Amino acid sequence: METIASDTLSLWREEGSRLIPQNFEAFRSLVAQARDFVQRGKYHAAAVYAEIAALYATEQHCGLFVSPELEQILLTIGRQTIPIDVTLNKNFSCNKAPRNILHVSTAVMGIGGHSRMLWRWIGQDTERSHSLVLTRQGLHEVPKFLKDAVNNSQGRIYVLDKSIGNLVSWAKRLREIAASADLVVLHIWSYDVMPTIAFASRDRSPPIIFVDYGDHCFWQGVSISDVVANLRESGMRLSHERRGIASDRTAILPIILNPIQRMLSRAEAKRQLGFAEDSIVLLSIARSLKYRTIDGVSFADAHVPLLEKYDRAILIVIGPVDPEEWSAAIQRSQGRIKVFGQREDTAVFYQAADIYVDSFPFVSITSLLEAGSYGTPLVSRYPYSHASKILSADAPGLTDKLILARNLPEYTTVLSRLVEDEEFRLSLGEATRQTITERHVGSHWQCYLEDVYCRATTVPGLTVTSLPTTDRMFVGEPDVFLQKVFSSRDIEIEEIIQSRLRLMPLKQRFYSWVELVKQHGFGRLNVLLPEWFYWHYYRRLQKWSISIKKQLCQYLPIQISKP
Repeated sequence: METIASDTLSLWREEGSRLIPQNFEAFRSLVAQARDFVQRGKYHAAAVYAEIAALYATEQHCGLFVSPELEQILLTIGRQTIPIDVTLNKNFSCNKAPRNILHVSTAVMGIGGHSRMLWRWIGQDTERSHSLVLTRQGLHEVPKFLKDAVNNSQGRIYVLDKSIGNLVSWAKRLREIAASADLVVLHIWSYDVMPTIAFASRDRSPPIIFVDYGDHCFWQGVSISDVVANLRESGMRLSHERRGIASDRTAILPIILNPIQRMLSRAEAKRQLGFAEDSIVLLSIARSLKYRTIDGVSFADAHVPLLEKYDRAILIVIGPVDPEEWSAAIQRSQGRIKVFGQREDTAVFYQAADIYVDSFPFVSITSLLEAGSYGTPLVSRYPYSHASKILSADAPGLTDKLILARNLPEYTTVLSRLVEDEEFRLSLGEATRQTITERHVGSHWQCYLEDVYCRATTVPGLTVTSLPTTDRMFVGEPDVFLQKVFSSRDIEIEEIIQSRLRLMPLKQRFYSWVELVKQHGFGRLNVLLPEWFYWHYYRRLQKWSISIKKQLCQYLPIQISKP
């Protein structure tokens, strides 16, 4: 792993250079199918294939961060299917600050940066009413903390896929809901096509802000967004250079954090977790996919040299689901690598940490910010060149204080100094806390938000000439590294199409099901169910049935099989 900055990166570059043209051609075939459906007036099927194309470009990097051709297809669908008499709030004036904000998200959950950003945004921006539209919530329950935030702001929550419909009819419903909003904020996932369809007629839509959570990957929505709110400088630079977004349509909006007050000293938090007060706790928190093993060296393996050198050091990692590859490292460290699954009660761990270590190879910026807010020094690995800055953990408040290590030996050296030098560790942690607070908390963050609102409501309207017109593949940095860093496996087009069968019109759904039967035999009848019925009735009935059978098994001396 000492050579990750040279030999390994060269191999990644070669592989990326080979895969990108293949992926690009596959993507173009999907776009062509979507365009063909549009030309035949089959807008429902066209919308589904547009989503399939967007999802493919997200999962299998195609040398694109935006597709003007795909966006044009979605704009055509919207203009052909949504009546132009659905217009914006007549009481709103661009000379006045917006009062009614409509947030649009694909789905929200109890964990994850999207949901926390949205929740804290609404909780901080108390002078406005905030409503929320969820386009594809599925079986996920809307977290109580988010329900409470919306209710407290006098807003409402709408779940589109609970009602009978499809991508086009749900997009029309979104447009109708937005008619009373002063401003729309998109917190959507990269493949979500509904907002682009819904707001295709820009002159008859409220101002739109796109929050760029996925700045490292392909997304669509450029053609409808008055302002793109970038969470960091590298994302804003990519917006200019690769998405073709003008500088007056981009702005920095840092990730918002709640004010953090330490309730426990480090020693007290360590005692609660069962560790000695004089132990040195290294902490990392991220989703499981962010801890991928690279060249046979796992995230745990990377810390073994440090743990062998300092017997008071402990590594706690929260997020991995089933880190079997870490067992050897755990044994070599005499069990001083502690692994926990995903959990929401992380405050005591943050307060126990002496040093925070970022996930690798996929950074976790929200976790870095939260750790730094407790006065903890931050360390991240970054073996790339400046051209791949989007792969780093840069963010307002982090750039000057975060320690970046170029390779594993340097990483171990940096951590060793932090372990040994308590004064340096504490002073760096406190400086990190101050810079994060000055940009990500309370009234400091509100100033950034007001600037974004102002830009969105005063910037000149988007025109056709404002945007690129054709898709252009790029093979270079950072593109050549994205497949290795962000994709855990290759995904075939057929697999993505199958995942979207329930969204298709019945005719296409049936034909696709017949092909599945030919390949795999019977047993997939539930793909014939439309998505709205599958998630909100069939799957709920399944869960209820399994629960009942589990309860019966406690009382009956027979084995009841699952459906």
